[in-house]
Amino acid sequence: MLPVLLMLMQASEHEKALASYKRHQFAEAVSGFTEALKTESTGSLEYEESVLLLGQSLYLESKYKDSIPWLEKSVAGKSSTPEAAYMLGNACILTQQPEDAVRAFATLFQVSPKSAAAHLTTAQMLLHQDVDAEAARQAKLALEIDRRIPEAHFLLGEVAILHAQIDDAIVELKKELEINPGYAMAYYRLGDAYSRREMWDEAMGPLERSVWLNPNYSAPFILLGKGYLKKKELANADGVLRHALQLDPQNVSAHYLLGQTLMQLGKTEAAQKEMDRYKELKGDQ
Repeated sequence: MLPVLLMLMQASEHEKALASYKRHQFAEAVSGFTEALKTESTGSLEYEESVLLLGQSLYLESKYKDSIPWLEKSVAGKSSTPEAAYMLGNACILTQQPEDAVRAFATLFQVSPKSAAAHLTTAQMLLHQDVDAEAARQAKLALEIDRRIPEAHFLLGEVAILHAQIDDAIVELKKELEINPGYAMAYYRLGDAYSRREMWDEAMGPLERSVWLNPNYSAPFILLGKGYLKKKELANADGVLRHALQLDPQNVSAHYLLGQTLMQLGKTEAAQKEMDRYKELKGDQ
């Protein structure tokens, strides 16, 4: 034990701060890197690492405003990392500085900060943080720069669905498909939008296109199964929902819908097994 204590006593402030960071003791790391920077030479490897890890430690301590200057310094330095730019962009979002976020994400994704791509990637990051109004604004800015940029109308459709603005969502998703006709998610969300209005005849075509384009994603299969069930096409519902459960065996909705389908097919015992599994999974959740 004594040699370890002696080593810790002899360790530099930087090394002690780095050890704290690696142990996820971020408050101690903040204190240690702040102290280390007082004596480290600007531009040295230790200085660059201290700047980076001080910014990241502050971010991980949820001190987003305090983290920004250090992350900016790191991103502008010689030892910048993708993580620093990502944290900087998110810190700017969380402190309501969207234009600074655009610059950070432009650096992260290696595009011009004045490009449509910079605004669109920022919009996507904003949506991940549930800042949907600003996400929509950034997507619209992207479209002002490039009216045919893929996924901007899709994002606007997503935001419209979040706000139950179904007519607007349908318009945006159709615009997306005019630009990006091979985009499975846009077909899925268009089918989803129609389903929310119980417009199943309109929903089925987009949902079918979605599963043809991406046969490994369960969500459109489940919605397609629901559509077949609503339209009393029970054999189709049975097949589609069984395929959905092959992709996602724990999906609560798929078990419920398959149970309802089997009940209507007169397969009472199999239906009960599905409903029991549905209740079991729902209870776990």
